[in-house]
Amino acid sequence: MEDTMVSGGSQCLRVTAALIPEHGRLFVAQRASHKKFGLMWEFPGGKVEAGETLEESLAREIAEELCWEIRVGDFFRLIHHESPGLCIDLYAFWCTILGGSLCLREHAACCWASPEELRTFCLTPPDLGLLPFIENLEELPGNAGDSERV
Repeated sequence: MEDTMVSGGSQCLRVTAALIPEHGRLFVAQRASHKKFGLMWEFPGGKVEAGETLEESLAREIAEELCWEIRVGDFFRLIHHESPGLCIDLYAFWCTILGGSLCLREHAACCWASPEELRTFCLTPPDLGLLPFIENLEELPGNAGDSERV
């Protein structure tokens, strides 16, 4: 997938997001207060580094931030977000937890929420762009496991 160009010739920041379903809910995490969009909620992930594929970036970010090993599954959506001084292309993938014990290295809090409950969360603008597509799904794909992890 190509970088998106914006007016003025600058590139958008390429960011990945993990959609991790379990028991009809999705995992979301609250950003640390000192970060951009501080204390807003997001589907975890992060910036794609040079030389990484989107999938490699997402697996690395989840391992670094949440201490989970994941399988990056099907691509879900690309959300293009522009605001003054900011351009983000958010690539969302369905993911499955393979192992590890949850730890919050970059986030203030986390929880599992149904698509309906997500409407009540203060999501970051790019993540908010995913919400209509998630809400329109008949059901969330697969389960990440047999028991609640959080």
